[in-house]
Amino acid sequence: MAKTPPPPSRRRRTAEEARSSILDAAERRLVASGPGGIRLQEVAADVGVSHPTVLHHFGSREGLIKAVVARALDSLSAGLVGALRAAPDEADPTGVLLDAVFETLVGGGHARALLWLALAGYAPPMEELRIHAVAEAVHEFRVARRAKKKKPPPVFEDTYFTVLLPALALLTMSVVEPGNGGKDDEPCSPTRFRAWLAGLIHQHLETG
Repeated sequence: MAKTPPPPSRRRRTAEEARSSILDAAERRLVASGPGGIRLQEVAADVGVSHPTVLHHFGSREGLIKAVVARALDSLSAGLVGALRAAPDEADPTGVLLDAVFETLVGGGHARALLWLALAGYAPPMEELRIHAVAEAVHEFRVARRAKKKKPPPVFEDTYFTVLLPALALLTMSVVEPGNGGKDDEPCSPTRFRAWLAGLIHQHLETG
């Protein structure tokens, strides 16, 4: 009688792989159920590690939540900065970037998670939202455009506020029910608002 082959040996995770897997599992629970859905024992079970392993990497439940938020914001900020720096000199990436931010906030559930975190007392301070890094990239793009047209450079504060305004508007829109059923071709739809906002922001960045 043939012997049953032994089960394949499990590959040991590196510390970085274990940390990433724990963050993935915690983020899924945060998006699905809010901060209350993040329980260390359950996150550990999702990943197939022990509770002490989660504590080893993050120190506490609060440390894990903060790490999840920081990674999500880093990813969004890096994506936007990369898109800005890759845009052709004469291109206007405003509309594309606003759509990308909105889809990330809604599709990934990040806006709902951020709102839950704020209500639970985990709201990050403004400097941790990575707005400054995105504003710096926009300002760099803006200064270069102005120099080509032989215009004086803009003030950074103006660029920062111009980036902050749509960020707050999109965050709000992504956690409320859209009017008129949210259909793209109907008045006051989120898509039409983003197009209008993109035009407004572009005009200010070019001439303000």
